[in-house]
Amino acid sequence: MRRRALIFGAGAFGLCGTARAQKISRVGFLVSGEADPSWSPFRQAMANLGYVEGRTVAFDYRDAGVNGGAIDALARSLVEQQVDVIVAVLSQAIVAARKATDRIPIVFFGAAPEIGGISNVARPEGNLTGVFSPSATVAAKGLQLFAEIRPETRSFGLLLNALDPFSVPLQREVGMAAEAQGIRLVPVPVAASGELPGAFESVARDGVDGVMVQPSLGFDVTAGLALRNRLPSISFRREFAAAGGLMAYGASQADNMRAVAGYVDRILKGARPADLPVQQSSRFELVVNQRTARALGIAVPPLFLARVDEVIE
Repeated sequence: MRRRALIFGAGAFGLCGTARAQKISRVGFLVSGEADPSWSPFRQAMANLGYVEGRTVAFDYRDAGVNGGAIDALARSLVEQQVDVIVAVLSQAIVAARKATDRIPIVFFGAAPEIGGISNVARPEGNLTGVFSPSATVAAKGLQLFAEIRPETRSFGLLLNALDPFSVPLQREVGMAAEAQGIRLVPVPVAASGELPGAFESVARDGVDGVMVQPSLGFDVTAGLALRNRLPSISFRREFAAAGGLMAYGASQADNMRAVAGYVDRILKGARPADLPVQQSSRFELVVNQRTARALGIAVPPLFLARVDEVIE
């Protein structure tokens, strides 16, 4: 498991004169799962809003890796650093940030509001607001899209992160979609990254026609294991398809991080989380990896490709 605690900006730049006197906002960034789909777009969105690392903002970055075992300690470390706002990405990070502080504003992305403890999305209670993606519902749609490419699908694997609370609504929604389509669902919970090879081998032996991977299990390793076991696969982030997964269908990370950065900006300028209604992702992307399709002997129908936002050749 990776455990990283990196600090960007602040004193390393030798600021002088009026720049030294200028207050630097400190933004904590806490993520469970792989960081790249959110971290880079967030920094770019903050730059587009006029923030300059080392001059007007310092980012305290915490990445607990794909299983998030150290996420509680990393959340507490951000509180100890007295950051001005915490960005929490994916369910485990959101829960950890909530446990760590009820004082520092938290802007989240990834979970349904109830996982964050929000009952009023129009006027969030406490110190939490953000952007949620209806990923469980999107996953059900992803299964339908998968079945369009492989209409012979009769059984389907679902790789779940057992440590991630989002695994519960995810299994529920995908299960209902599978039942409606007459597909047998094979859920496989994974509690540690070392269990992933055995989990993929297990569903392959079961004879499933494809597999869906919960994003907090990571992209590169899971996409590679799916291909190695000749399993057509789908997840919710473009990075999964880019890493060798067959398909990805999910909310646009660039749009999500622009919205998150916008809320961080407003909080740094004095807004309270209660002033900022919880937003919902509104733009979704469908990506197909044609190299993987060819390697698996799958002919993606031309009419399907015509609807795809990106084809990776």
